[in-house]
Amino acid sequence: MEKRKLNTNWNKNSWKNYKLLQQPIWPDESHYESIINILNEYPSLIFPDQINQLKYRLAQVHDGKAFLIQGGECAESFNEFSEESIKNKLKILFQMATIISYGASIDTVKIGRFAGQYAKPRTSITETRDGITLPTFRGDAVNKVEFNLKARTPNPDRLLEAYHKSTATLSLIQPIIKNKFKNLKHFWNIEMLNHSKIYNRFDKTIKDVNKSLKFLNTISNDINLFSEKKFNEFYISHECLLLGYETALTRSYNNYFYNSSAHMVWLGDRTRELNSAHVEYLSGIENPIGIKCGPNIDLIDLESIIRKLNPINEKGKIVLICRFGTKNIKKELPPLINMINKNSFNVIWSCDPMHGNTYKYDNKYKTRNFNAITKELEMFFDIHYNSVSTANGVHFELTPNDVTECVGGIRDIKESDLHLKYETSCDPRLNHEQSIELAFLITDLIKTKR
Repeated sequence: MEKRKLNTNWNKNSWKNYKLLQQPIWPDESHYESIINILNEYPSLIFPDQINQLKYRLAQVHDGKAFLIQGGECAESFNEFSEESIKNKLKILFQMATIISYGASIDTVKIGRFAGQYAKPRTSITETRDGITLPTFRGDAVNKVEFNLKARTPNPDRLLEAYHKSTATLSLIQPIIKNKFKNLKHFWNIEMLNHSKIYNRFDKTIKDVNKSLKFLNTISNDINLFSEKKFNEFYISHECLLLGYETALTRSYNNYFYNSSAHMVWLGDRTRELNSAHVEYLSGIENPIGIKCGPNIDLIDLESIIRKLNPINEKGKIVLICRFGTKNIKKELPPLINMINKNSFNVIWSCDPMHGNTYKYDNKYKTRNFNAITKELEMFFDIHYNSVSTANGVHFELTPNDVTECVGGIRDIKESDLHLKYETSCDPRLNHEQSIELAFLITDLIKTKR
C-alpha cells in the first residue's frame, strides 16, 4: 500500500493553531493538563499493523469486494459497562453481518462504535431546566448526565476512566468472538424474536447458514475452510472529538503518526470546517477517516478537506458517512457524487439514515421513525445505482436491548410507547428487532441495486 509523503509542517499539536470547535470548558486547566500528560505515557490501544489492515479491508470495500457495517451506541455509558453488555453489542453486529454476507453473497467488514465512543458534540454549550442553566451533557468522558452542577461540571479524571473502559472492552472483544461465537448458534439470540413477524425469515437464515457450514466441513478435512480469521475480524471506531485525548494517544511509528485509540475515527458534522483544528489534526494520521456529510454541506470545502486528509488518493482512507435525511437526500447526494466522480476521489460511500431523521415527540423524547430510516436507505442505494456509483456501507446507532426509542418497525412502536423503555442518554437507537429487520432490507438492496 502506497505511503504518502511525510508532512513536515504537521505535528501532533499543530491543531492548536487552528479554530477549535466543540470542546468542553475544563474548570481547572492545570488538572486537565496533568491528565493529558498521564495519557501521553499510557500504552497504545491499537497498533499500526491493525490500522493498516483495516485500510486494506476498506480498500476491498471500495472495490466492491466487501460491504461495510459500522454501528453501536450513540454514546457509550460508564454505567452500562459489563462483559454481558459488550458481548451483546458484538452479537448484534455479527448477526447483521452474517445475514448480509449469506443473503447477498458478499464479504462484510465490521466496525463498532464502541471502546471509545464516550464523547458527543452538542448544539448548545448549556442546558436550561426550570430556570436553572447548567453545562450540557457531553458524554461520559467529560461529565455526567444527571442534571446538577457537580455532575455537569467537566471533570478531566473521566478521560482516564474512558481510557481504562476502552482498554477493558478491547481486551474482551477477541476472546468473546473466538470463544463464544466459534459455533454460530451462540450468537443468534433467536429467543428475542420468538414473537416477531420477522422470526420465520430469521430462523430460516440460521438453519441455512448452519447447514452450509456443516456441508463445507463435511467435504473438507480443513475445519477452517470457513474463514475463521475473517469471521473473527472486528474493528473499533469513535468520533474524533476531544483533541487533547486524541493527541495524547497519537504515536509515531517509523516517522508516521497513528491514532492508537481506535482503528478508525471520524470527523463530525459539527467540526467539519476546512480551517478547523479537527481537520488539521486528522490530516497527519494514518488511520482511516470517516467524514460525516450532512445537509447543506459545502462541496468546495469538502473537496479541499478530502485533498488535505488524503493527498495521495489512497483507497480505504476516506469513508463518506452520508446523513442527509429523507427530505434532503435527493437534493444533496447527487451533487456530492458528481463532485467525487469529477475529482476521481477514492472514497467509500456509507449511509447513516439515523441522524437526518431525528425529531422530538411531545417536546420530551428525541426519536426517529423507522420508515424514514428505511426510506433513506432505499433512496441512498437508488441514487448511487442511477449515478453509476456504488453504495458501500451503512452506519447505525443501535443497541441489542429491547428499547423503545425509534418508532415503527415490525412491532410498530408508537410515539405513545416511547416512555416504556427509553434508555438513551443522548440519541435514539435501533433495538435488536429493528436492527435485524434492517439487515434483511440491506441484503435485498445489495442484491438488486449493486
